[in-house]
Amino acid sequence: MSTESIRETLKHALHLEPFTAADRVFVDLLENDFSETNPFALAAAALCLAAIREGHSYFDLCSPQLPPSLSELGSDNWPLLETWRSTALESPSIGDKSASKPLVFDGESALYLRKYFEYENRLAIDISSKATHSHFTSSEDPDAPDLQKQAVAQALLNRFYIISGGPGTGKTTTVLDYLIQAIQSRESERICRIAAIAPTGKAAARLSESIRNGLARFELDETLEAQLLAIPCMTVHRLLQGLPNRVSFRRNRMNLIEFDILVVDESSMIDLPLMQKLVDAIPSECSLVLIGDHNQLSSVEVGSVFGDLTRSANDPQSPLYGKSTALEKTYRFSEKSSIYLFCEACKSNDTPTIETLFDAKRDDFSFDPIEDGSTKSLEPIINRIVKAHKERANAANLESAFHSIGEFATLTPFNRGLFGAQSINRIADARISRFHEMEPGSFYAGLPIIILENNYDLELFNGDIGIVWPKRSSGELFAWFSDSNSALKPVRLNWLPKHAPAFCLTIHKSQGSEFEEVVGVFSSEDNDFISRQLVYTCASRAKRRLSIYGNRTALEAAIQRSVKRATLLEERILACK
Repeated sequence: MSTESIRETLKHALHLEPFTAADRVFVDLLENDFSETNPFALAAAALCLAAIREGHSYFDLCSPQLPPSLSELGSDNWPLLETWRSTALESPSIGDKSASKPLVFDGESALYLRKYFEYENRLAIDISSKATHSHFTSSEDPDAPDLQKQAVAQALLNRFYIISGGPGTGKTTTVLDYLIQAIQSRESERICRIAAIAPTGKAAARLSESIRNGLARFELDETLEAQLLAIPCMTVHRLLQGLPNRVSFRRNRMNLIEFDILVVDESSMIDLPLMQKLVDAIPSECSLVLIGDHNQLSSVEVGSVFGDLTRSANDPQSPLYGKSTALEKTYRFSEKSSIYLFCEACKSNDTPTIETLFDAKRDDFSFDPIEDGSTKSLEPIINRIVKAHKERANAANLESAFHSIGEFATLTPFNRGLFGAQSINRIADARISRFHEMEPGSFYAGLPIIILENNYDLELFNGDIGIVWPKRSSGELFAWFSDSNSALKPVRLNWLPKHAPAFCLTIHKSQGSEFEEVVGVFSSEDNDFISRQLVYTCASRAKRRLSIYGNRTALEAAIQRSVKRATLLEERILACK
């Protein structure tokens, strides 16, 4: 293909999926402000932005998965690695890490937007530096009789530590034991300053509740118990003091947070930019403990930071080696629990166990096939949603109604489409509105809602879940949310930021939450988007019962499909040794 025909192909493709208006603006910027004339460099820049939207840190120039809109370029025309190396040397828009250009060519064949290169590089340096500030380094002993005690002992000796494990493996109990011993062993007369944070308000509230409930397992004096109860549990954004309509924070390298220990729950949900900004604001003497489940989905946005850090901590050549413990024993489920067996089978791709569970009808697990791609196939699911809502709407008081949100959840991989959250919410809302004798889209008692954008003034953040309920004093409907102290705070309905009904949530949005009963709704067709991590995350939200609806063949194929995001964080950490 000639240079001009390649340019025309790109110009046309930029108006098709997966490209957006932002991609077109960026390509115009490279052409007009940086005088970029190489059409392949412009195509790679647009593909780099598309890769970031898919959660990757970079675009791999050597293994391009060209979208249909660029299929005319073909693999025969795409430049080889040696050509890309010479292109990067000559390009006005692509440079190495030392150049001040918008794109960075790094590693073997990675093309980064400069800011994401900086996020990844700085995070690797800062985490590695913190990991070297240790009194003792030891690798995990798989034969140790009590991994929880081992995790506590090692976390006390390190300023950076990872505690990972599935649901019910005692992560919170382990961290609470660590905090107790950290307070008791402190030599300074100043009280140990501790904060516990999570990515969402729901996860932060659940962390606060777990700490309060976990204290019953320990025999503590009143002073120590009071100190533990006084630990603030908040969102990452609140800790860093987010600025409205900006991606920066008041707390940063120049204005550090003032804590001695920082515990971060649901760390797998934290994306690359946010994790870098968090670590950037932590003093060198502050201990950082990350808690999470590395088998869960990666963050919604760019990167797979927690998974990368966990793998790095298992690499003998890494400066993070020995800075993690993986808890395995479950205290929530028996080993005969169907939920436990299904989660374990997902993690290990154990197809025979999955097939056995799909065939069996158990008290805590069921599988129902969906073969029909019409709304008729959603009828049993909608019926269950309506039943759960009626029970919630008849709750004796606000507290009971709010608590009931954690009793039942419907989860789906998708936001759009017949089996997506928007569709299921719309159908459920139409049915329930008739029950309340109201128009669809109205507010009514018992309506669960999810916040879809951050509002710093109201301290409501993307992913927070609340309930519409009348105020006891006036009977006026308000939206109620759990605050950082696990108290319920009212928000006027006309003040609410962008929101949606939460009868059905995407699996991504459900992270950081647990429910007594979970209904997982999957497509009737195979879809590359559905992966082992997605199915596992859905299943691991359930505490008592799990019901799955979907196509059996498609689900079994999804469980065999593991998604790995393109990042170089592990390699960068290794280079810091």
